[in-house]
Amino acid sequence: MYPMKREISFTYIAEKHIELLRERYNVQPLHLTAFPSITAYSKFSGYVHPYFYPLTTNGEIKEAVLKHHTDKIDVLIGVDVADSNHMSKWAVEMANYATAFIVNSKWSYDAYVQSGVKVPVYVVPHGLENDWFRESRKPENPTIRFLYEIKQRKNVFTILYFLWHSGWRKGADLASMLIDCIDKLNINYMLVVKKMDLTDPGLRFFTKYKTFIVEGKLTRDWLIDLYDVADLVLLPSRGGSFEMSGLEALGRGVPVLMPNVGAWIEYTPPGLDRYLWVKTKKMVTVLPGNEIHDGLGAEWDPDDACIKFLIIYNNYREVRAKVQEGVDWIKKNYTWEAIKPRLWQIHEKYFPS
Repeated sequence: MYPMKREISFTYIAEKHIELLRERYNVQPLHLTAFPSITAYSKFSGYVHPYFYPLTTNGEIKEAVLKHHTDKIDVLIGVDVADSNHMSKWAVEMANYATAFIVNSKWSYDAYVQSGVKVPVYVVPHGLENDWFRESRKPENPTIRFLYEIKQRKNVFTILYFLWHSGWRKGADLASMLIDCIDKLNINYMLVVKKMDLTDPGLRFFTKYKTFIVEGKLTRDWLIDLYDVADLVLLPSRGGSFEMSGLEALGRGVPVLMPNVGAWIEYTPPGLDRYLWVKTKKMVTVLPGNEIHDGLGAEWDPDDACIKFLIIYNNYREVRAKVQEGVDWIKKNYTWEAIKPRLWQIHEKYFPS
């Protein structure tokens, strides 16, 4: 069960899991709203993805429904994330109604277990399709082609930053501090901010810089082209359970600046930490007032971010070559092809044929 026909990350990952499971098993997709009616008449055996959101005030499956139908649950695998390093007491209580959990990183695993989740927790990371390792090309999307032509014509150092939503969690202010540092160094740069149709208040931080905004949904091929235009990707997130933009950039051989604490360090190829990881200045609340994720995340040190940028910029050919060497490691560990046996193993354990 998952939020069908929604353009959110949970939907994409759920559909990917379904695709991989169907290579071996019979899986029936259902919308989250089906849970109360199913458990009213029969036993439930399956996955709920995401697990926590439907239990909250605005969700479809209310906490009371879960508690009321506990005796109707045969096997319930919760699939969810941890955006901070701690889960609330309520979230832990709800998690322990499940049979087991699937999370997307060791970071998430630690948050669940250390917060008190007693049911088994398994790590199945997100992955990349094989398309991510295709050859570079001249962009087909008019907007990205325009960026590509600017880069070629003006030899501009292009910095890419994703502001999907949650500007505080995504570190929009931290990104702007770094751009402010770069702006004062008389560097020929261009900042490209990728956003969706929703405009986060964090966008205001970038209006005074050399900023180009790319808005809306991109196909996978267009998104790959966008990464290929970039010389550097910024990932200053204070929290997050995975952050696909970091993995996608590294899969294209593009350097990523990121804090040295968080799920992203798990998919950093060996030997790149000295170039890509920014020191943590302090641990801060990631999602103030959130009823699920009430813990902390790393806030990078703005001064060290500027130093790390200069190291990358002044030694760009060397750093880029080392990042591109790490693409084979990404292929080996973070493609869906490499990851799917983990999902199969969990499925066979709880749903034996």
